[in-house]
Amino acid sequence: MAPATELLDELIEEIFLRIHPADPTTLAHAALVCRRWCRLIADPGFRRRLREFHRVPPMLGFSCNFDHTTSYYGLPDTDARFLHTSSCLARADMEHSRVLDTRHGRVLLNRVTEANHHNPCLFVWDPITKEEHKLPWMSLPGYPGSWNAAVLCTAAGCNHLDCHGKPFTVVFVATRDRMIFDLVYSSKVGRWTQEKAINLFAQQLEDSLMLEPSAFVGNALYFALQSKTKVLKYTVRTREMHMIHLPPACFSERRILLMPTEDNRLGFATVCDSKLCLWSRNDDSATNVGWTQWRVIDLEALLPTRALLNPVDVVGFADGVGIFFIKMLYCGHFRIDTKSNWVKKLRSVCGGSTIFPYMSFHTPVTNQPHMPCLSSLIRRSCAYL
Repeated sequence: MAPATELLDELIEEIFLRIHPADPTTLAHAALVCRRWCRLIADPGFRRRLREFHRVPPMLGFSCNFDHTTSYYGLPDTDARFLHTSSCLARADMEHSRVLDTRHGRVLLNRVTEANHHNPCLFVWDPITKEEHKLPWMSLPGYPGSWNAAVLCTAAGCNHLDCHGKPFTVVFVATRDRMIFDLVYSSKVGRWTQEKAINLFAQQLEDSLMLEPSAFVGNALYFALQSKTKVLKYTVRTREMHMIHLPPACFSERRILLMPTEDNRLGFATVCDSKLCLWSRNDDSATNVGWTQWRVIDLEALLPTRALLNPVDVVGFADGVGIFFIKMLYCGHFRIDTKSNWVKKLRSVCGGSTIFPYMSFHTPVTNQPHMPCLSSLIRRSCAYL
């Protein structure tokens, strides 16, 4: 029979496992109670079991772009800010930067300066480990007509519950003269691959890529186009690209937000007549390809009546937890949990455009130098109380 202290440790650990990972400050406070609790929480095995128990990374915060004035040859003067739902995350200086993507525990940004308006200056930031990885300059033959980029973990066999410190890839796609080309950066080799261009004249490429959140489904990235009638599909392994048409029923002036569905299909969300409409793509076989509107959420039942008198757009989605971010002109931003129908107004966001939720597990660690120590963690936590 195991000693009583070991049995007690197992019971305490079972309690700690059930603390919601979206509130890591609770674990930090528990780790300061005594040495035994600190040892249990800081143990790598506990962190692994915590991720396996909850499976879906929580939303620890979100990034939002704030456009101010127009400068740099027509480029917006942009500040990106990281807004916390958890006070455990470190802040980063994002002045004159634009968030492009958040995925697998990393944030991809473009630092906008007058010197690099013709060539994006990309860098990857990990808010948990505070690591910043500046990408080398891309060799572009000219200024692209439009472009977008995405970041994703490329570790073999990774379940994407703990991607910190693992290899990653940045995919850069751009249009120029009815041609679309891509560049791929790998953190393993530390350089961009050679440009691969594809002529999409036959598909009448007259659209522009938009700096909107991309969707990662299966082994493909999906990028939104300005016309809102087509989506660019990019297969990561083969670097193949082709267009996917959206259903005519969704064509409107409202924004379209690409997202993965619960059953790992390509989907998108849009607002139509005060309703949040969710669509899913069926591509099980060559004979069963199309779009299905699988859910409609009545915003009139969730949001203030006066708010719906203004234009409404969906501006963000937290994958796995079912949280949408809605922007209403003159009324601000709202966070809607579609699983519980819980609504909260985001008073910290004023004038922001697109919201990029940050999803990751975060537990206090005392034996790794690149992680914040518990004492500084608690000080930052108390500052926000």
